[in-house]
Amino acid sequence: MQRSPMGVEVDGGGYVQDHYAITGTHTPNVRDMYEEHLSTGMKGVLKLMASIIQDKSPVLSGPEPGGHLAVVYNPLAWTVTTIVTLTVDFPEVNLTDETGNPLPAQVQNSKEMPSAYDLLVLTTIPGLSYRYYVIRPMRRAQKDTQETGASVGSTKQFDRRPRKNHKQVARRLVHVENDCYTVFLDKDTNLMDSIWERQSNQTIRVTQEFMEYYNHHGWGQESISDNSVFTPNGTAKPAWAAVEMEILEGQLVTEIRQDFYRTGNDSDPTYTIYSRLARGPPGADGELLCHRLEQEYRVGPLELNCEAILRTSTNLNTGRVLYSDNNGYQMQRRAYKEYEANTIARNYYPMTQSAFIQDRQSRLVLLSEQAHGVSRQGSGQMEVMLHPRMWNNKQGTSSDDLTLNDTSVVHTVLWLLLGPRTLTRDLGPRSGVALQHRPVVLIPDLSETTQVRPDFQQQEAVTLPPSLHLQILSIPGWTYNLNHTKHLQNLQKGEAGVQVSRLTLASSLSGPRTHHQAKVLSPESSRLCEVKVDFRRVLLRLRHLYEEGQHPVRSQPVTVNLQSVLRGLGSVVSVEERSLTGTWDVSTLHRWSWKIRDGHQHGGSSHRPLPPHRGPNITIHPKEIRTFFIHFEEQSCWISPGSGVNSGPSVRWAPSQAHLRLVTALHQGDCTHHSGQGAAALNLVFEAKL
Repeated sequence: MQRSPMGVEVDGGGYVQDHYAITGTHTPNVRDMYEEHLSTGMKGVLKLMASIIQDKSPVLSGPEPGGHLAVVYNPLAWTVTTIVTLTVDFPEVNLTDETGNPLPAQVQNSKEMPSAYDLLVLTTIPGLSYRYYVIRPMRRAQKDTQETGASVGSTKQFDRRPRKNHKQVARRLVHVENDCYTVFLDKDTNLMDSIWERQSNQTIRVTQEFMEYYNHHGWGQESISDNSVFTPNGTAKPAWAAVEMEILEGQLVTEIRQDFYRTGNDSDPTYTIYSRLARGPPGADGELLCHRLEQEYRVGPLELNCEAILRTSTNLNTGRVLYSDNNGYQMQRRAYKEYEANTIARNYYPMTQSAFIQDRQSRLVLLSEQAHGVSRQGSGQMEVMLHPRMWNNKQGTSSDDLTLNDTSVVHTVLWLLLGPRTLTRDLGPRSGVALQHRPVVLIPDLSETTQVRPDFQQQEAVTLPPSLHLQILSIPGWTYNLNHTKHLQNLQKGEAGVQVSRLTLASSLSGPRTHHQAKVLSPESSRLCEVKVDFRRVLLRLRHLYEEGQHPVRSQPVTVNLQSVLRGLGSVVSVEERSLTGTWDVSTLHRWSWKIRDGHQHGGSSHRPLPPHRGPNITIHPKEIRTFFIHFEEQSCWISPGSGVNSGPSVRWAPSQAHLRLVTALHQGDCTHHSGQGAAALNLVFEAKL
């Protein structure tokens, strides 16, 4: 049976909740299934994106091949200014936007492919919007006319330096900087030495190195590590003997590349850190981009029975206290504790999105794109678990495929924020969301001359206040009765309307319609039954990013008019508040509350249901999450050709309908992206959120 792009994306998103697919606790068979289904879902989303973008593309036919049309989509409901990395195979590049205007860009040698080049583009994209960029090799005629192309940065190489066990008093430092930070590096060790932060005018000693914990693996030994248990047999040891360094400095970005070698004579590094400082526009647009040090880590292959960590050491007087989130929602204080057994492991905590250490003046924040274990084994330290490779002969382990004899190389991204508490309290929550929802990049081959249609217009942006995050915007994969009791009665009668987990659009659609016929493959049976998918009803979930009292401005309740905010997607007819999952009408629910300040446990008390929400104006309080059904005005629309569905004659979607379809497809399952290598290496991550 032919699957629709949206259907396979839903399938891919459904497999992420199994912890056996998460790095460090995975099993090979679940990992392989995880990758297969996410890859299938990713391809479905790309196919859907390509169809809609082609339908709205500003490109006209022409004779000139040899370039690329890059389409960059911002999945956040804020305006985002960031650096997007594209991979090209020519070093002299001409880059323009959809109107033909040149854009700031930088070219440097690719960190992954020696024969390719990284094209770094400074882009500003409004909320839930996309931008077109035309990439072409510079022709000789353009060079003769001195037409501006992407700038080329300078490169400095630093010889391999052995690891030193003693502290040197005199240091030979080299520095890189942007408008917010100056990073100092020690030329005698090729390691980071310190960071100066402009707003506080403070210099903090910051060093980073890779270390490894080794584990028992023999049956009958005191403790054995596996994919569910971490029991190291001692403290972490340095995992490298020498470091090489390269600094690539350009107009937009300075990149530091540090290769860590397990032995001094190795030809290939076991570990690598790529650190980036960006130079964005001044003011609020470039605030998040300026105040972060972006780092990507390449780890592996590892030796057997060890777990690799990145240890960041500072001179902050933290008192061995760490703060981390265990659910991507709420920060918790983690004081170091001594135990009779396994003290190291029992001081590790989950970091879903962020962790930080601080003293009275400064705070160092780590933001992550995926879950990690995090700990502080000493004052001023943070260490993050990156990758394990373990094998043991415990009975049943091999037969159940529970070993982690993993020789792969993993890539992990962390962002570092450093500064006074007031600054990091403001930027931390928004930066964490920006990391996990980076722009989506699609790069089809360009075989036409790019021109602008006379009627080409950018879609109206969807913009929320900076304290709010649009967590989910999706077309529900079910024909769910708004009355939950009636829906249960329908299920008991065996009527159509069960939640759809496998959705395909019908192969024959004719005539304008707003409820497209669809086919459902039930997990319990192989028979097909027809249901209707309502493209007018959209599930919207909003989350307040700040805690009460966390920030004098960002922590205030926020009131928005959804009719106005969502105007770019269509005309909003009504707003209906639902329970968190969307299952229940919130006005039918009894709310429970507990007293938590007197130190005693309480059974809680029930309150009457809230009155039904009326009107488009809603207020979100600190750390509140609210879910709504948004009902849009009915519009006649057909599916565009090339979407993988036989839709009959070629009829365009109305702009708002096409945009809504793209937006909801990208937010189905809360889909985020690692930008960088173009469509071939596009990596969509589907995450289960609150």
